[in-house]
Amino acid sequence: MPYSTVQAIKWQKFTSIHVKATGCSGNFPPIHFVTKGTDWFRGHPAALFFGLLVPDFWLHSPRRFNVQDLNRIDSVGARSAQGPAVQMINAMISEAVRVGASDIHIEPRKTVVEIRFRVDGVMHVWKNLPKDMQDICTARVKVMSDLDINEKRLPQDGRVTINVPGRTIDLRISILPVLYGEKIVMRLLDRELSVRGLEQLDFSPYNKSAFDDLIHRPLGLILVTGPTGSGKTTTLYAALNTLKSKTVNIVTCEDPIEYDMDGINQSQVFDKVGLTFARQLRSILRQDPDIILVGEIRDAETAEIAFRAAMTGHLVLSTLHSNDAATSVTRLVDMGVPPFLISSGLIGMVAQRLVRRLCTSCRRQAPPTPRQAELLNIAPTDLIWHPVGCQRCEGTGYKGRLAVHEVVRADEKFERLIMHGATASQLRQAAESIGMIPIREDALNKIRAGLTSVDDVMRQVYVRLDDIDADAELPPLPALEAPTAPALTS
Repeated sequence: MPYSTVQAIKWQKFTSIHVKATGCSGNFPPIHFVTKGTDWFRGHPAALFFGLLVPDFWLHSPRRFNVQDLNRIDSVGARSAQGPAVQMINAMISEAVRVGASDIHIEPRKTVVEIRFRVDGVMHVWKNLPKDMQDICTARVKVMSDLDINEKRLPQDGRVTINVPGRTIDLRISILPVLYGEKIVMRLLDRELSVRGLEQLDFSPYNKSAFDDLIHRPLGLILVTGPTGSGKTTTLYAALNTLKSKTVNIVTCEDPIEYDMDGINQSQVFDKVGLTFARQLRSILRQDPDIILVGEIRDAETAEIAFRAAMTGHLVLSTLHSNDAATSVTRLVDMGVPPFLISSGLIGMVAQRLVRRLCTSCRRQAPPTPRQAELLNIAPTDLIWHPVGCQRCEGTGYKGRLAVHEVVRADEKFERLIMHGATASQLRQAAESIGMIPIREDALNKIRAGLTSVDDVMRQVYVRLDDIDADAELPPLPALEAPTAPALTS
């Protein structure tokens, strides 16, 4: 008996709706639902689930359809023989992929369900759905991602892979109960995107040279820092793409694996069964690695294992959530990592943000505002680039994003400051004294080059007018005592 027929019979037992085959078409015989009348069936608990899968169910039930539809978690695009929730979710994902959205937000309001996309880091409203579509759309997403459709009190996380015509998209799904229902966020990861090279990461010449020097060192820990969605993983993958060869053993520990890279051993954590970053990292160290990528340092245990691995002959690359390069040290200390361990293993840090790239089809030059002129240190009559908006950029004035960075190479003085418990401001001052270009200065240089706008830099990068003279206000660096050799005893 075909699986689909067995499934139909199980459905009959669960819902008490009589099901009988009315013909045969290959392995998927059409079935007919014999109910006690349309009004009775609308009130049945099964009606909600049928609204997910059966086209025009609310208008024409009971009706005849092919049971094959029950088995399909289908490719986005084919709209025939699909219910209203399936069609809506598929159309939503297709449109998000078309406009290049990184996230889809399904947000229940008091009277509507608001759908928003995050495009180039900014939220845009796509459309509002009727409130009565809320439950069936939520249930559809849960069915797709194999989540519990009955659980509405607790947050849930899942994932699913779908096929958009010509592309494979991974969806990372997060569901959170809020005041008017369950809020859903879907992160879109396009598997078809190739891993970038360092030359495609928008590094300035100095930052590219500094980062290239760091990743080619034989051992030590390199941290890439920034908020969620700032391109940290993309930077790490670009580094691995540069380093991979037949003579090097590279092993990764990720959550999840975002890009499939040939020639690299990629592993994934699984918290539900106890396979955490720390436990996975211990196993990786027994795999004779040369280079290790840790997706994220989330706790002191993972951090300590990563630092000890960096001190025992491995090059370790990882990410950390912090505001800038200097504050990543204080973040590690706050986690509970001993300062001596940080100073011994840390060889460099990269802080980055993503800002929107001006659309080259419609950007225009115009005089700056007084505040913009002061920020850029230019005359009020000088011209800078401003966003306009056209069909190519969907009227936003921006198309795509680019990264702004600051790169720190830790030297002996920097390491000793960490040991002596220097503040973030003092560490930042020391980093600038050895050549670091602050992220604000990298952003301002890209404004002057016409790559992005002042408004977007102000939105993404914390730039103050008094930052330019901030170094003069810093407290003096702590005095560093020269280490003394222990007295010898006979």
